[in-house]
Amino acid sequence: MVKPTAAAALLLTAMPLLAQPDSAVEKEKSYVPKLEGVVKVKLEESLYGGRARFDVRNSRLGVRGNISESMSYRSQIELSNEGRLSVLDAYVACRLKAVSISLGQQHYAFSADLARSPMQNIFANRTFVAKFATTYADTSGNVRSLGSRDIGGMLTVNLQRWIPVVLKAGLFNGSGVNNPVWQEHLNFSAKAEYGGEHGLQAAASYYSGQTPYAQRIDMWGAELRYIAPKFTVDGEVAQRTYEQGGRNTLTAAYLQGLYRFNLKPGALVRYLAPTVRYDVARNGRYESAFGQFDAQRVSVGMNVGALHKPFKGEVRLNFEKYITSRKPGNYSVDELLHDKVTLEMVVAF
Repeated sequence: MVKPTAAAALLLTAMPLLAQPDSAVEKEKSYVPKLEGVVKVKLEESLYGGRARFDVRNSRLGVRGNISESMSYRSQIELSNEGRLSVLDAYVACRLKAVSISLGQQHYAFSADLARSPMQNIFANRTFVAKFATTYADTSGNVRSLGSRDIGGMLTVNLQRWIPVVLKAGLFNGSGVNNPVWQEHLNFSAKAEYGGEHGLQAAASYYSGQTPYAQRIDMWGAELRYIAPKFTVDGEVAQRTYEQGGRNTLTAAYLQGLYRFNLKPGALVRYLAPTVRYDVARNGRYESAFGQFDAQRVSVGMNVGALHKPFKGEVRLNFEKYITSRKPGNYSVDELLHDKVTLEMVVAF
């Protein structure tokens, strides 16, 4: 039983909070850290050689929040990066009205598809843009990737108060995640985004600098999409060039869409969403500089969604058909470009 003096002290302490308007209470709540996580698992079968595998593609845990009206933070780790733990996001941002600056490990603002979370993807396997646009061959001929994140600083100017435009510019080490290497020259990225939450959206992006092996690398990209409550049409094109014994250029593009059939509230399955995608890669490379290919891919699928806040879940069944006009030398033993069927499950909160 609470003593009267303690109860009176508790009441006196709580009275100023009870007297606050709802907006002040909501503002106070915004400083509570928000936990987030995602688990993505799948089963794949090659229709060329008949081999199959289970894969834990992602197991992420993160936290984000605000510590004042102008300062925020985010930290996220990957628990299943080929059996190793790795840091994905670790940055602090300061915002003053329409301008914000973020420092730390973060996305460098090139390609919306490269930055999508596993829950935001609509197919089990990533597009050719996300998978190959940032690749290059090192000095030994092994294929590497800039990835989708780096350590650096990003300046964002949000003009949506006046016009539906967001401008971003950043400087990054160019050495990838978890690798704060001293550099003589920092890499540069820039992106201009147009559009609101729904309707027509467009973007253009550019990246320039050096690979960790001092090779000159440049990338440009363009995006166009239309988002409605029940359907989405989304397309991108990207080109990457780097210098290694000559000019090496890769071009990749995709066009994809889905239509969402919502089911009655309270149902075990909340929606069904058929999906379709076409993508293409010219002068793609993987594993080694000699594993060059030209490929087209047609993907069709069905996504089955569940929702019980704060959790979201989706089951994805995909079929992929590849058309390869130039095959890499290890095509028969590497399932990357094989026709395949994939069953994927993903849960996020």
